Order: sequence, then C-alpha cells, then structure tokens
Amino acid sequence: MRDEEAARNYDDVQNERDGSGMTRFLLGIGVGLGLALLFAPQSGEETRRWLVETADDRYRRLRRRSRRVIFETQDLLDRGEQHVTRVLRSGKNALDSVASKLE
Repeated sequence: MRDEEAARNYDDVQNERDGSGMTRFLLGIGVGLGLALLFAPQSGEETRRWLVETADDRYRRLRRRSRRVIFETQDLLDRGEQHVTRVLRSGKNALDSVASKLE
C-alpha cells in the first residue's frame, strides 16, 4: 500500500516538474472561461464589450503600475549611486590623508 502511495507522490512531483500541472491549470482556466461565456446572462455583443472594456481597464492599470515601479526603481538606483559615490569619495579622502601622513 505504501509503495503505491509513494509511486503516486513521485508521479505528482514528476508532473509538477515537467509542466503538465501548469498545462492542466491553464487548460482548466480556458475551459472555465469558455463555459462562462457560453452560459453568460448577457448577449454575445454585451459580453464582448464587457471583455474589451475590462481588458482595456486592466491594461491601463498595469501600465500605470509598471511606470510607477520603473520610476521608483530609477530613483532608488540614483540614490544608491549617490550613496556609493559619497562612500568612495570619503574612502579616497581617508586614503589620501593616510598617504600624506606616511610621506
């Protein structure tokens, strides 16, 4: 009995590794969307309009968020670069000071 359970667990792990789990998940999403459209309470035209409006809205939101993340990342990189420059300048000054004392 345990050997059969271990074999099933092994098969599950192998399926996750080879991507068939993701394929099944995506297939399930596709089937669910198809059934939702088939049994939707709205007409085909209304459903298509709703899908387009929803997709456009989410696309705009995603672009806005992406731009915000890009700007925040650029700002963070700029501040990091300034900090590194200050640290390097301070280290150089310290080394110059020690070198002048050794001369």
